[in-house]
Amino acid sequence: MKKQNIENSMIIVCGGKGKRMGDITKRIPKPMLKIGNKTIIEHKIKYYQSKEINKFIFCLGYKSKLLKNFLSGKVTNAIFDDGGISAGILKRIFFVKKYIKNDTLISYGDTLAKINFKDLISKHKKSKCVLTIVVAPIKNPFGIVEWNTKNRAKTFREKPIFNHFIGYSVISPNFFKKITSKIINLSDGKGVVEAIKHLIKKKQVNIYKFNDLQITINSKTELYNAKLDYNKYFTLNESNKK
Repeated sequence: MKKQNIENSMIIVCGGKGKRMGDITKRIPKPMLKIGNKTIIEHKIKYYQSKEINKFIFCLGYKSKLLKNFLSGKVTNAIFDDGGISAGILKRIFFVKKYIKNDTLISYGDTLAKINFKDLISKHKKSKCVLTIVVAPIKNPFGIVEWNTKNRAKTFREKPIFNHFIGYSVISPNFFKKITSKIINLSDGKGVVEAIKHLIKKKQVNIYKFNDLQITINSKTELYNAKLDYNKYFTLNESNKK
C-alpha cells in the first residue's frame, strides 16, 4: 500500500552561527557538519522524508548561500528564506509566515528526534491551541536543594526528572496574531522563550510528550558523542518507519 505524504510543511531553522562549536563552524554552518558519512541536515531530511514529509522551508542566515547551494540538489519541494545573520529564531520563522497556510511543523537545524509526525499533527489539531511544543524527560545529575530565608533546607531531591523543550513544535496559521512585534524581534532564542510564556498565560500551548531517540548538537562534546554512537540515531530501518 502506497504511503500518503503529509501535506504539512516542515520549517527547519538553520540560520545561527553555532558559536559554541568554536572554530569548527567558521568555515561551514553547523547543519553541514558530518556525522558518519552524511551531514546533520542530510540525516534530518532523510528521516523526515521517511515519514512522508516532503515540503520544506529553510530559514537561513549564517553562510546562507553555502547551505542553500548544498541543499538545492537534495530537496525538490523547498523554499529558502535568508533572514540575515542578526535575526533571532522567532524572527526567522516570522519571515516565512506567508507560507504557513495550515498547521506547520518546526525543527531546529541541529536536532533530530524520531517523532511520529502524523500523531504530533493530529494531537495539535485536537488541542485547538496555536502552538504545540514537544517535550522530553531529562534527568538532572545533581541533588537539588531548596531553602527558606533563614537558610533552612525545605526540600532535597536526588537527581530529579524534569521535562524540557527539544526544539520541535507545531504552529497554526494564526500563531503570529497572538504575539507582539516586541516578542518577535527579540534576539537569538529569547523570542521563542517569551512567546511560549506569553501563550501559556493565554492557555494556547499544547504539550506533546516524547520519550524516544533524540539528539541535539550544540557543542564539540555533543558532536563527538554523536559521532561515536550515530547509528543509534541516524540509521533508518523498517522497524523505525511507523
